[in-house]
Amino acid sequence: MNNNLRFGTSGIRGLFQEEIDTNMVMKLVESISLSGLGSKFLVGHDSRRSCILFANILTSGLSYHGNKVNQIGFAPTPLVAYATKKGDFDLGFSVTASHNPPNYCGIKIFDPNGIAIDEKTEQMLQNYSSEYKFHPDKFGRITFDEGIKVDYSLDIMKRFDSGKKKFKILVDCANGVTNDFTPLLLSKMGHEVISINSHPSHLFHGHSPEPIKENLSVTTNLVKNSDVDFAFVHDGDGDRLVIITKEGIVPDYVFSYLLLSIIIQERKGNVVISINSSTALEDLAQSHSCNASRASLGKTFITLDKLSGIYATEPSKVIDSDWGMWEDGMYAAIKLVNHMSVNNLDMQDMIDDVPKKSYLQNNIAMDAFDADLLKEKVLKTLGEPVEIQEIDGLRLIYSDSWVLFRASGTEPKCRIYVESNSEERSADLMKKAESVLLN
Repeated sequence: MNNNLRFGTSGIRGLFQEEIDTNMVMKLVESISLSGLGSKFLVGHDSRRSCILFANILTSGLSYHGNKVNQIGFAPTPLVAYATKKGDFDLGFSVTASHNPPNYCGIKIFDPNGIAIDEKTEQMLQNYSSEYKFHPDKFGRITFDEGIKVDYSLDIMKRFDSGKKKFKILVDCANGVTNDFTPLLLSKMGHEVISINSHPSHLFHGHSPEPIKENLSVTTNLVKNSDVDFAFVHDGDGDRLVIITKEGIVPDYVFSYLLLSIIIQERKGNVVISINSSTALEDLAQSHSCNASRASLGKTFITLDKLSGIYATEPSKVIDSDWGMWEDGMYAAIKLVNHMSVNNLDMQDMIDDVPKKSYLQNNIAMDAFDADLLKEKVLKTLGEPVEIQEIDGLRLIYSDSWVLFRASGTEPKCRIYVESNSEERSADLMKKAESVLLN
């Protein structure tokens, strides 16, 4: 395999031993240590054995180069970002493959403000080439202080009132690393919580860690056939959140819309949405005199930071800049429930107030596509659009709909997204879009 570092949509990620291995992690350690990026680091990891291995290599390797390292063990990615900022670390490492299958692993890196490192830093690390052998004078100190996890929970609880209305909530932790946070925090707020798949496991016994329809049939049936009011589902590292009601899985854009509708009542400012997010979010922002900008998937925080914005989102992920510049599914769950509790609202009533869109996504297994050839074929098949955006993939905007073709930054797939106001229109567009890629 090629041992060169390669950053994708969100950090370094790939199949264990095929696309990312121990040699690559050691190269990352060396490039960080000898590039002057700091001397005080924090490391946390998800439930995968490969990620535990890589976390230990990061910890020992950074120590070998004379750096101080605090390893906090099992930790959701949002907590690593929070802890990096709160603990005044130079960099934080979340060793995780997030929503990807168990045989994947990866590393997300955060700067001192809890913001994922920028593309310039990624390029520097990718291009780093050692010219000499490093011989340490002494190892740096390694600590295993997990106290920051308590700080994270306390800081969230300080932000919210307990509220009056109480709910019965199912929380599916996907055998990841959110089990000590979302279920417990909701319980402390006075809600009745039932947690499932709440023991960390590298095998993800309950279901694959991506919270999508194909993986959530059991959880969906539990909600429908029990007396819970609704359910929250996390991915493997806790930056994503999915809602399930008696009606089924709530579309991702509805989740993003609900959070934006809450935040936009609190303060006004710039809103950033990913290239594949619903136009409903643009409309909501603009109706409240807020500017809405589109950004690449996995990079909304960059635009949010530049604009000093209030909110950023991509499907199933949100950033509330008042809390921090990182995507946090646990915080989002608490904020949403608190709003409902204080204002005596029901989840389904809130969902019913969201504009209805027909939003479809399909993933097609393929390594890549020729952008110019694709554009030529798309225009012939779908017709001339009102606007073409190439911020991240190829997005064609029509008067009543839009279509996006985008190569995945984490898996060998091409993702097609379609949205319109009509199920028939969306289905027709998706059929034509699939034919463009498959023929």
